[in-house]
Amino acid sequence: MDLNNLAKLQTEGVNPRTINIDRVSTLEMCTVINGDDHFVAESIVPCLPVIADAIDAMATRVRQGGRIVYVGAGTSGRLGVLDASEIPPTFAAPRSQFIGLIAGGDDAIRQAQEGAEDSDKAGEEDLAGLNLDPALDSVIGIASSGRTPYVLGCLAFAKKLNCLTIGVVCTSPSAMGLSGNVDYLIAPLPGGEVVTGSTRLKAGTATKMVLNMLSTGTMIRTGKTYGNMMVDLKASNLKLEQRSRNILRRASPKCASLSESQLDGLLKKCNRSVKLSILVAETGESVEECEERLAFVGGVLSEALLTSSPHIPTIPQEQRRFVLCIDGGGSKCAAVIVDESNVLSYGSAGPCNLTDNASNVDKIISTIVEATTDALEYHLPDVNNLTALSRKEFLQSCFRSVWVGLAGMDRSGLHDVLAPKLTELFGLGDASDVLKITNDVSLLTAAVPEDQNKPSILVMIAGTGSVAMRYNWTEIYGYHLVARAGGWGHLLGDEGGGYSIGLEAAKGKGFGSRINATWSNGASLLNLGKSNTAKDIIDQQISYIVEKTICRIADPRSSGYVAPEQTELILAGGLMKNTRYQQILRQRLASQGLKFRGVHVVENAAEVAARHLVSRGQTYV
Repeated sequence: MDLNNLAKLQTEGVNPRTINIDRVSTLEMCTVINGDDHFVAESIVPCLPVIADAIDAMATRVRQGGRIVYVGAGTSGRLGVLDASEIPPTFAAPRSQFIGLIAGGDDAIRQAQEGAEDSDKAGEEDLAGLNLDPALDSVIGIASSGRTPYVLGCLAFAKKLNCLTIGVVCTSPSAMGLSGNVDYLIAPLPGGEVVTGSTRLKAGTATKMVLNMLSTGTMIRTGKTYGNMMVDLKASNLKLEQRSRNILRRASPKCASLSESQLDGLLKKCNRSVKLSILVAETGESVEECEERLAFVGGVLSEALLTSSPHIPTIPQEQRRFVLCIDGGGSKCAAVIVDESNVLSYGSAGPCNLTDNASNVDKIISTIVEATTDALEYHLPDVNNLTALSRKEFLQSCFRSVWVGLAGMDRSGLHDVLAPKLTELFGLGDASDVLKITNDVSLLTAAVPEDQNKPSILVMIAGTGSVAMRYNWTEIYGYHLVARAGGWGHLLGDEGGGYSIGLEAAKGKGFGSRINATWSNGASLLNLGKSNTAKDIIDQQISYIVEKTICRIADPRSSGYVAPEQTELILAGGLMKNTRYQQILRQRLASQGLKFRGVHVVENAAEVAARHLVSRGQTYV
């Protein structure tokens, strides 16, 4: 232990804000101490990613019965013992699963045992007595200075066994961090103490906040809560009995109107378990079935509710009220629902781009559910108040046909992954007849009225970027993609799109700071003024989009070529909504001798596709 470098630690640093704290009024002193404490929460923010990783790692082990062992000395040790003792009664967790060790033994909790922290051998001996299971147990070493020998000895012993190790320090760099014995090092730096070196102050507060987050997060991840309610408790005293009733009424609509005696009867039937009582009430299943379901999902109530078997019969497709279309892209997921009276409703959620989230299909499904639920609010205002199970059942009985268009859907293998999940989500039975999954651009083909000739379709999109695609009809697959030009991003060239127009404008003169506000929105540049520069840029970019995208696909040598006279042109994207842009584009097409059979401008692809499903009047898409 290098005592010569002790003064260099952040925890030993002199706080310039409190040099004269002994010469101010008591109120000023309290104000200074309180103000200094504000730095504590801020110091933890940079540590959040590693805290989250540590929680996920511990939760996996705790779910299998693994123990969490806190080790520390002095204030750090007491905080570890405190956290270990608080978790079992708070979350109805086994006491044997959370263990606190402090240098000097339990006597050190109430009275400091001077010198006890200086023995790394004592740390090894204390841990050895626990017979650690490397596959399941986790050790949290706590030392504000990052150099306490007792704690370093514990971590070295735990790491030698290959246990999961977590370190909590308030200085950097630290001996603990440099030891190589810590899997997850959490190092908030709240700065010098109000009283120099008194780490029971800010360092102690930071440590307590980190431990709270680690243990509470682990309990949440192992299913000890439902929402923010502590559902994994047993009504073992009068206070907990009343809390159990309150939670049942808040968490379960089926329990909201039950009397106290009825709630007590439900709790008794479920062995006083609030979590089990909620699942039994919401699903109508037996206690045994619900216990099995909870065990299957690792005790997580929200997952158990989502996976519960429906207890109402699935409504046949022909009797369902709605059709649904999903348009999922990089900026948002849009949902359009049409009912039997041709009334439309709209919903939206966050990004839903398979190009960015191909490895997280469950996130894509969750976003689709959110957008669909948002659209359903028009038809069912209370849909967001339904329990997870009730909402699942409702979604499984709503839609007679569904079209899901997602950016990135062309990637190999994604259809086979998504199809069964969407089939189950919407209760579609024979999905091949009622579920269509394509990329988002394919939704635009629905803008062309159906006729017996089945014309070729050329889709031209100009938004931030630009892309052109040709779709030809086959009896087996319907409209399918046969050619593409553009759409490779601004680095490779997205001529005619908003980014490209903005870039050229920025290179010109006379636009100044106004470019920043319109960088990715070329439509706005159309309104910047009547200067020749602006006109030249727009003319040039539209010429590019015609020559490098549309003309390439309209070239007789291109894949799947069909003459323009037998091709419908669909224009979509933000720029296509601008009449000036459209007018110039049409002029350029005419100058190239491209006269299409018809031209359609689409503002909402999901709406067009949803109306298409309704117009077919059939249960397949």
